[in-house]
Amino acid sequence: MKLALQYEMQRPTLDDHLVIKETLEQCVLADQAGFDYVWFVEHHFLTGFSASPCPDVFYGALSQRTKNIRLGLG
Repeated sequence: MKLALQYEMQRPTLDDHLVIKETLEQCVLADQAGFDYVWFVEHHFLTGFSASPCPDVFYGALSQRTKNIRLGLG
């Protein structure tokens, strides 16, 4: 069985920096726990709904912190 996480990064009441920091931490823990994939959606111009307008940049940071988990855009 394959395990995956899917993120929209919807936390409009928190600081954007905190959302990104917490999401990175969660993805690192998922990698360490043996999850196979992490997926992010991409939303433009939806302030207050999603803090993920460009997940490609986020993947750069995530790829430096994880070892085995695969990254996907969906």
